[in-house]
Amino acid sequence: MIKVGTLVKFNPPEVFSASRDRYAKFGVVIGVKDMNPLAHGRPDCYEVQWIDGKTTTEHECYLKEVSDGNL
Repeated sequence: MIKVGTLVKFNPPEVFSASRDRYAKFGVVIGVKDMNPLAHGRPDCYEVQWIDGKTTTEHECYLKEVSDGNL
């Protein structure tokens, strides 16, 4: 589970790889949204503030935590 304050990058599956160009390189998780009542306490989506100032809501499967090894 990703936490608020985590540095992330957009990491879509290959079929959506063209959408990477529409996102800034990095963002910070600023909120957690439980949009699925069947998720049993697991967050469904995350609110991300990107370095270009845009804010989006993303499913966890499209985000990758950034660390020193994967900048």
